[in-house]
Amino acid sequence: MLVKSTRTIQSASALSEHLDTRSAVRDVVEQLQSRRVARPEILFVFGSFHHRALFREGIDALREALHPQHLLATTVETVVRDAREIERTAGLSVLALTLPGVVARPFWFDLEDGPPAVWSEGLIRERVALPPDEGSGHGVLPHRAIIMLADPFSIHPGQACAAIDAAAGPTGARIMGGVASGASHPGLHVLATDRRLSHSGVVGLSIFGDVEIDGVVSQGCKPLGAPLVITKARGNEIIEIGGKSAVAAVQEIVEQLPIAVRDALGQGLLVGIAPDAAKPRLGHGDFLVRTVLAVDRDSGSVSVSDQVRPGMTVQFKLRDGASAHQDLGLVLDAEQLRSPASAALLFTCNGRGTRLFDAPNHDAEYVSRRLGNPPLAGFQCAGEIGMIGQCSFVHTQSASLVIFREPHRRET
Repeated sequence: MLVKSTRTIQSASALSEHLDTRSAVRDVVEQLQSRRVARPEILFVFGSFHHRALFREGIDALREALHPQHLLATTVETVVRDAREIERTAGLSVLALTLPGVVARPFWFDLEDGPPAVWSEGLIRERVALPPDEGSGHGVLPHRAIIMLADPFSIHPGQACAAIDAAAGPTGARIMGGVASGASHPGLHVLATDRRLSHSGVVGLSIFGDVEIDGVVSQGCKPLGAPLVITKARGNEIIEIGGKSAVAAVQEIVEQLPIAVRDALGQGLLVGIAPDAAKPRLGHGDFLVRTVLAVDRDSGSVSVSDQVRPGMTVQFKLRDGASAHQDLGLVLDAEQLRSPASAALLFTCNGRGTRLFDAPNHDAEYVSRRLGNPPLAGFQCAGEIGMIGQCSFVHTQSASLVIFREPHRRET
């Protein structure tokens, strides 16, 4: 699919389901060249784990054939292209963007840089182009967003987002993207930015200039009960909620649920943590969903997959396809009020897809149709990177969408 903007942006997506990496690359190149894509500014490449062994060779072949100025790539569990999610089979998905008036600057952090807690602002700004940096000699350009990909085993992607946001100042760095999925242990993922390739860390592109980039996060869980305040916690352990044991608080919620909902709790209980508990009303999009790892009935504590502290507001959640569909519809309703999408990236949780919905391709098909079928690529993630307010977080059970649009121009 090719979109030629009447103004500036050109974009195209391509997909190959060949199991052989060399054949898949040739297929993708032929598709893009048939749509007259040449020397794109940015090439996003997502390859299913079937292509891991030859992923470097495949990236080199794509670079040689298409001559992109910048490339961002990773191996994944499931690739997405346009209205399809290629689950449990080979896939190579590519999005090519030509963005006149735009400057993209690559960055990376790896194990030798240490954990994000030790990254200084100087190191971050030396490595990552952030506002109000200049755009590679093009003068001062507006910073639009960072697209970041992360390995889940090496550098904590949520802490990386927090460190980069802090270095960017009050407006944050507008980080969007996904955590690579599909590997069973460290060292198996392949990540690349431009000519740098790694099996760990994070890679990304910081984008400046004449384009609008909008980020949307849709959360896919049904709320259980009202928001509650943690009154005692330690590390990732919620000990008390509202002055009573966390287990007792959960039991009170469960006892009030319909039997059908109680039965669904066998899929696993989740908890939403509000990053901004000072908001007068917490609702749609205000919680970070985390997994409940353990319930200790002896101590009355509940352990979750993130750090917690007293004073935090939480709300228990349940994975639910109907709620996920409704929430995605709400965020896409808002996008109808904006200008048409020229291209999109979709980072959707690997717990969604056919693991959550009754039919395949749910997120990709729904997003593509509601946005007017722009060229789209992406993958099913082990964590989705998107914003709440001015800060960027790693989400789960969500769909994080990056939308590229023509810049707003005033009539003269």
